[in-house]
Amino acid sequence: MYQGKHSAQPIDNARRGASPAHDVTPSRRRSARRRGGRPLALLLALILVVGAAAGGTVAWLTQTTETENNNFSYGTVSCTINETFENNTKSNVTVTNTGNTPAYIRAACIVNWVDAQGNIVANVPADYTYSLSIPETGWIAGNDGYYYYNGVVAPDATTTGSLLTCTSSHPDDGEYKLSVKVIASAVQATPSTAVNEAWPGNPLGIS
Repeated sequence: MYQGKHSAQPIDNARRGASPAHDVTPSRRRSARRRGGRPLALLLALILVVGAAAGGTVAWLTQTTETENNNFSYGTVSCTINETFENNTKSNVTVTNTGNTPAYIRAACIVNWVDAQGNIVANVPADYTYSLSIPETGWIAGNDGYYYYNGVVAPDATTTGSLLTCTSSHPDDGEYKLSVKVIASAVQATPSTAVNEAWPGNPLGIS
């Protein structure tokens, strides 16, 4: 068929002055984008690795431990007296260290005749008598009226041997009775200077 002068003709890119470089296909564009994005991705990965390492280091340097609570108890010094009373006789008198630290112990006995109201009687009839004996071993007599136990008594331990034995004699229907009170005190054994400061002039000979 005759198309005339106005029939469409194939366009020659070379004749229109188009450069072959501008003829980029879609596959070539994707390849170029991949090659251009790879260095950026590597840079971002490197930043993340460095940041993670730095973050881990900082967390380790600022780490703190849990608080430990330590409860300290004070040393206590105390003592109690043990005794037996039977047939108007007081015996087996010992002292127990009830504190939590080793201690020296001293004791004294106070003997009085008292009336029914507990009042001390200065003068009593001749038929009111008593005998008091202190053992020669275990306890040392001091010049202050106290008897000092010759040794350190551990916590919960008891002195050995009876401090005293006292027996009274009086009429069965008498108006007076014998009162024998034992008092004791304790002082920590360490430091060694404590006993001398608490009981100056004691006969224990501790330096």
